[in-house]
Amino acid sequence: MSAEPAPSAVHPIEAESYRLLAERVDLSGWPEGPRAVVARVVHATADPALVEHLSVPEPAVAAGVAALSAGAPVVCDVEMVRVAMSGVEAHCMLGEVDDPGSHPTRSAAAMARAAAAHPDGAVFVVGCAPSALVEVVRLIDAGALRPALVIGTPVGYVGAAEAKEALLEVAHRRGVPAMVLRGERGGAAAGAAMLNALARLAAVAPRPTAPPALLLVGHGTRSARGAEELSAFADAVARARPGVPVSAGFIEFVPPDLDSAIDQLVAAGPSRVVAVPLLLLGAGHLKDDGPAALARARARHPAVSFSYGRDLGLHPNVLSAVEARVRAVRFHSAGSTSWPEGPTDAVVVVGRGSTDPDANGDLVKAARLLADGRGLATRASGPPEPGPTPPLGMVEPAFISLARPSVPEALERCRVLGAQRIGVVPYFLCTGLLVERIGTVARAWAAAHPEVEVAVGEHIGVDERIVELVWSRYDEAIRGPVSMNCDGCLYRTPLPGYEHRAASVRLPAGSAAPGGLGERGSAQR
Repeated sequence: MSAEPAPSAVHPIEAESYRLLAERVDLSGWPEGPRAVVARVVHATADPALVEHLSVPEPAVAAGVAALSAGAPVVCDVEMVRVAMSGVEAHCMLGEVDDPGSHPTRSAAAMARAAAAHPDGAVFVVGCAPSALVEVVRLIDAGALRPALVIGTPVGYVGAAEAKEALLEVAHRRGVPAMVLRGERGGAAAGAAMLNALARLAAVAPRPTAPPALLLVGHGTRSARGAEELSAFADAVARARPGVPVSAGFIEFVPPDLDSAIDQLVAAGPSRVVAVPLLLLGAGHLKDDGPAALARARARHPAVSFSYGRDLGLHPNVLSAVEARVRAVRFHSAGSTSWPEGPTDAVVVVGRGSTDPDANGDLVKAARLLADGRGLATRASGPPEPGPTPPLGMVEPAFISLARPSVPEALERCRVLGAQRIGVVPYFLCTGLLVERIGTVARAWAAAHPEVEVAVGEHIGVDERIVELVWSRYDEAIRGPVSMNCDGCLYRTPLPGYEHRAASVRLPAGSAAPGGLGERGSAQR
């Protein structure tokens, strides 16, 4: 792919200019896309010395080309940048600002107005005003602006170099594509040249196909608050990637059901749907209900491809979110009003509970991973642990239904082992009747044991870490195939006491397992 127009469309002066540029500047070490951008900047400025100051990452070029190919809006700081662009319709709001108000300059105020008008998916080009770039950086860092790409080439002795370095730092931390001309040099010509190179690349790039739609598979709840939270979580997922159609369906209790949600997505025209289960622990709903819904969908929509992603599982993002809920637990006894400064002795992590021992075992593993080296609970008794390994805190698993230990049993174990202050945290994504029951049961046990203080924490809720994980599962399913962990699945392995569950689904090798998973647990069918 080249940024140069076809020879018949090139003016002889431009052709000669690029010939001389190729003789004087060796750009052979640059990847193809960045090389086209760098060449365009040197051509526009006649300054080969700028090459060593250009930061033009290949992913940023790809992001810019994709955004322009998809018709993303282009926003710039001053009219001089806008009129220098070709092949795109750019917007400059500087003329709409008479008074900067609380902003240091009119350019910064105009950029704030542009960000409010285009908060997601636009290409921002700041070619002249350092204060405008500072405002863009501030908005990105605050989460108020999520651009497809930022081009930063402001010029000047005051603030220009610092604004560009701040952009690179925040862009890296926030995952925003960016390209800059570092240092004090820059200007409208450089910024417009970068954008024009991307526009030429976009003009010859193959048009992107629509991304697969995302179906969020939720459990459902009888709780009105829980239903609202599930909806808020789905909205947060959709906001993270506005270009992907997103819908949520629920296994029970909450509309729409999975079939209706799938039909709604398919009506929008995608050729592929990826389903991601919003389940922390993979039990029957993951292994039966989700795959069964996709099997029905394949029968109703034979022209659409359906893929099934992994459950959220024991991912570090999940453990980090639960850890944050543990650390947010507050005790109210005299002399200690905050966690973790007080002598917290134990944590009880409470899951839903299942008739599937594999899912129950995963909660026990999660408790161990939370206990190991995180310092969530002090040792209630005994000497310090020997050896170089991190200390192991007292984090106990419990279940609110269908499995043991129950919440009272786990609390009693902590008490017998010497704990006097115990935090109880639901291992749930969203609230519901079972989450409410955890608090009721824990407080009832505490009332019967006044010598022990018990504080009940929050479930995970709408959390950016889990939103990020959902999209990671989506991307994984697109790359596919996805292999589920089936080593401990009671449908495949005759686990002691559960032999009848495996015996009820004897299948010949290579045939489809219950719920549409294949011999090796592939979720891509």
